[in-house]
Amino acid sequence: MRQFVELVIRWIHLIAAIVWFGSIFFSVSIATPVLRKHFQIAESVRHAAEIRERLRHIIRFTIHVLLITGAMNVFIVGLNTQMRFSQDYGYFVVFIAKLAFVGLMTLFHSLHIAVFNRRLESAAANPDFDASEVSKLQKRVDLFGVFTILTGLVVFALSLRLRVD
Repeated sequence: MRQFVELVIRWIHLIAAIVWFGSIFFSVSIATPVLRKHFQIAESVRHAAEIRERLRHIIRFTIHVLLITGAMNVFIVGLNTQMRFSQDYGYFVVFIAKLAFVGLMTLFHSLHIAVFNRRLESAAANPDFDASEVSKLQKRVDLFGVFTILTGLVVFALSLRLRVD
């Protein structure tokens, strides 16, 4: 029964990670380029904001699920090793690296959404917006979106490494 519970917790953690990363990937790699191609800048930014608003609740929920199930997974690993963390440094080095990259991913995503995207929305909503300023903000939004996706891929790679150890 214990192994089944551990499996369910890990499965929930994996599904939440896939939903979180998938939402970010969809927003950055699919929705934004399509909107930019088919709409003027102001409309494109407005539609992108609507999509992000819909995804925001899902992303927040999955982050909470990830925090809870991640803590449970660490506890499970501790129980399975009888709390002898000193014997398995490799696991915990990879685990700490994974946490660091999750932090970076969160930072990049926050900069992408909360800082530069909000500035872009404000600039595009202004009737006499400066096209060069909007272009610079779009580049920053795109850059931090790519950083978010790349760090997310590193997190998934480290997760796979944890599963192998």
